Amino acid sequence: MSKKMSVTIKDVSKDANVSIKTVSRVINNEINVSEDTKDRVLQSILKLGFKPNKNAQSLRSKRSYMIALLYDNPNKHYLADIQSGILQVCKETGYNLVLQECNYQNKNLGTEIIEFISDFQIDGLIVTPPLSDMDDLLASLDNAKVHYSIIAPSDKRTSSSYVSSNDYDASYAMTNEIISKGHTDIGFIKGHHKHSASSLRYKGFSDAVTQKNIPLNSKWVKEGNFTFDSGFNAGLEILDSPLCPSVIFASNDYMAAGVMKAAQMKGIKIPSELCIIGFDDSPIAEQLWPSLSTIRQPVKEMACHAAKILLGNVDGLSQQTESREFKSELILRESLVNLSD
Repeated sequence: MSKKMSVTIKDVSKDANVSIKTVSRVINNEINVSEDTKDRVLQSILKLGFKPNKNAQSLRSKRSYMIALLYDNPNKHYLADIQSGILQVCKETGYNLVLQECNYQNKNLGTEIIEFISDFQIDGLIVTPPLSDMDDLLASLDNAKVHYSIIAPSDKRTSSSYVSSNDYDASYAMTNEIISKGHTDIGFIKGHHKHSASSLRYKGFSDAVTQKNIPLNSKWVKEGNFTFDSGFNAGLEILDSPLCPSVIFASNDYMAAGVMKAAQMKGIKIPSELCIIGFDDSPIAEQLWPSLSTIRQPVKEMACHAAKILLGNVDGLSQQTESREFKSELILRESLVNLSD
């Protein structure tokens, strides 16, 4: 078939050796199609490069071909990576993405989100932390039979599709790397208390320290909320202690950057007098000097997978995709040195 010619539903029907109505049922994700037939039609669609007319589908199925990203997160870089990963899948499938900012403290959030879905005929949701840990919200979505996938839940919810990263293992490994360089006086800045990642990153740190029989100084452990200002304020508090740590491990790069500012204001040399560690490998990690040692989390890939999971549940043309945990990577740069250096 000439590549210049548009592939039609009739071409798919002929290639898969099924009726046009059967192809239409597969496209519209109707349930009265056998798995073998569905697989054969999907293979033909993929082989021929068939692109259904979303406007026509929308009129027939009363679907909007819009999915929504629910978020309440001050880290703009994290959100940008999440959006980028989802939009990659949207571009491939003909869906559009709607952003819906939420307030995790809103007691009526579940009801408001259900109304939002109804008003705009949203086909499905991708839920990010801390919203992904709100049991009441997720229960509302379940009761309303809303399709959704979750990014970074705290407990790998068995009833929901999710993507996660190995925050505990990564934090544990980075702490052991710090200790291997001779450091035993280590401070830690936690993230937003409603984010499951915050507790996992802190637990990875505290377990590694405890297992090495290193005392954990509570005055060197502070809570931030993933913003630069919270890292700056926490850094000032730690560095105002009579005795200061030789390393401060912050739960994300923006808080680590805040610590760096606090240290420099106090005339503390980095890394010879204070080493600083971040998490996420945001662009700022390389832009600072000395550049930050950090943990690279594959946020775009996680968001892309979350979108595929969601569309696998709502769209007959999308392949069913399983929940998955993604692995992070230690990135060692100039902000961490041996204590003897």
